[in-house]
Amino acid sequence: MYWPEHRTGIRDPFSELRTLQREINRVFGGYGRGVADFPALNVWGNDERVVVTAEIPGVDPKDIELNVVKNELSIQGERKADALAEDVVCQRNERGIGRFIRTVRLPFDVENDKVSAKYDKGVLTVTLPRSESTKPKKISIESA
Repeated sequence: MYWPEHRTGIRDPFSELRTLQREINRVFGGYGRGVADFPALNVWGNDERVVVTAEIPGVDPKDIELNVVKNELSIQGERKADALAEDVVCQRNERGIGRFIRTVRLPFDVENDKVSAKYDKGVLTVTLPRSESTKPKKISIESA
């Protein structure tokens, strides 16, 4: 409940706590999310492949680097600051800028040479086929 002091004459007892919470959120990247949470990821797959989608709005695909080693995918890049005119004063700055890296462990090793990626409307989609050597193999049993 918001109690403006100038209208009611009563000071809001939680005003200082809300101010402190806003400052903590600002310092630590906002609302409980840390720097390691960018970009946000979804990972799903089946026995043949795993698909990773990452939300990376405002980043040129040329500025994104993907690396796959065995069963780990690393996404790294840089989100650059908006170009502003010299006579402009920033009123609010909530979008993070700077270098980022996010590494996700995959459920199996992948075929590095068959990995594909596409970027559409700020979403990166990486398709990672499962390595043949890690696929389950059916073993026939001989009877004596």
